Amino acid sequence: MKLRELQRAMQAHVLHGAQEIAAEVLASQRFDIPTRLGVYGQGYAERLVEALAITYPAVQEALGRASFALLVRELAHRAPSRSFSVRHYGRELSESIAMQLTGTRGRGAAELARFEWALAHVFDARDAPRMLHAELEQLAAARWPRLVLRTVPAVQIVTLTTNAVRWWRAACAGAPRPRQWRSQRAQQWLLWRRELAVYFRPLARDEARALEALQQGRTFGLLCEQLATSATPERAAARAATLLRTWIEEGLLLSLAAAA
Repeated sequence: MKLRELQRAMQAHVLHGAQEIAAEVLASQRFDIPTRLGVYGQGYAERLVEALAITYPAVQEALGRASFALLVRELAHRAPSRSFSVRHYGRELSESIAMQLTGTRGRGAAELARFEWALAHVFDARDAPRMLHAELEQLAAARWPRLVLRTVPAVQIVTLTTNAVRWWRAACAGAPRPRQWRSQRAQQWLLWRRELAVYFRPLARDEARALEALQQGRTFGLLCEQLATSATPERAAARAATLLRTWIEEGLLLSLAAAA
């Protein structure tokens, strides 16, 4: 075989168990051909188990090491990595959990995986200059209705319908697990980073809609109109001002100069 053919045959063996590469491998006095190939075929999945345990520590804690490893091994062969960096691998784990686990436990564990993936994304997101209050203070009043505000890359919104966050907190604190997975009213959570610290908090419904509007590129004027659908114009204006101040203080908004 030529080099490219050898590489493809080895990849087929590692990912799918194909045996064509066996004809190109020599046995030794200590190890037969299946054992030598097994170093790669089994090692590939085991390295991914180790890597994803770092990305999903709470999922591993909630499901148990053995069950977690089985899920990752299945994922490794069903959805192999498409990136040169292992950090970008594993987004599909929540889908694997949802397919293989049923009921509230399956939904909760899948949501816990989505939450941990979002946390990892927030931590790794690129740095960007954040908006300061002075930028808006210098802005002419006529520009406010057409103003487009953008969130920094390290902002994520995740919707959860279970007590997945309680399971995450228990795992991180080494505290006793909740007694069971529970369904609850859908709650949107905001995740963001300042410096090297990652934060998250639940969102009120109007704030969640407002942030989603910003991420869709809507103007500040349209955002205020949206808030006014459930409040008087005066209260909507006050709410918009409060949200804007909070977002700047938390470092959620991209500097106007960077967004231009």
